[in-house]
Amino acid sequence: MALAGAAGLFAVLFTLRAAAQPPDGAWVLVAREPIPAGTDVDETVAAGTMQLAAIPAGAELTGLLDSASAAIGRRTVAHLSPGEPVTQAVLGGAPGAGPAPLADGERAVSAPLSAAAGAAGALAPGVRVDVVASTGEGLTGRTRVVVRDAEVLAVSVPQMEGDGGEAVLRVTAAQALTVTAALNFAREVRLLVRPPGEEATAAGPREVRAP
Repeated sequence: MALAGAAGLFAVLFTLRAAAQPPDGAWVLVAREPIPAGTDVDETVAAGTMQLAAIPAGAELTGLLDSASAAIGRRTVAHLSPGEPVTQAVLGGAPGAGPAPLADGERAVSAPLSAAAGAAGALAPGVRVDVVASTGEGLTGRTRVVVRDAEVLAVSVPQMEGDGGEAVLRVTAAQALTVTAALNFAREVRLLVRPPGEEATAAGPREVRAP
């Protein structure tokens, strides 16, 4: 009886092990429940909101993750519904393709997406922008470029009503103070999206006064 019981236990374990293996396929990481854009993925988030699912062998799919550890330490840039795969694109691009970490002397400073107005949809990690600030009223008003050619590090979309979202920019320490001062004291601050590949020193006005 003991041998029969052991054999039965072995059969159950073998069956569970086989059931856990995708038949002639592989694992892919998917969302177990809704994951909002802008979610920072740590061990708790990965364990609570993600799971592995089987895909058929030979499926020519790129950008998929086969473990939760590959998502930890990153941030989602798009909303995920239950069952949707957690891809490199959803996490801001393949490692090495996104913005580099901050270097010595650099700072990350945020600006509201409202500052980009209709161009907010063009903001994404790696996009370059100019930060301009308007001060004064009437004939004393002026608009000037306070930071030229800043790199967008991340974009967080609104998560709830009243939250306008923000863009995080890579700037120098001095520029971070200038942007912060502009956001606090200028009448209006705008983010102007630059065309890809344009030189940072491309000719253009630095300041204009009210007409």
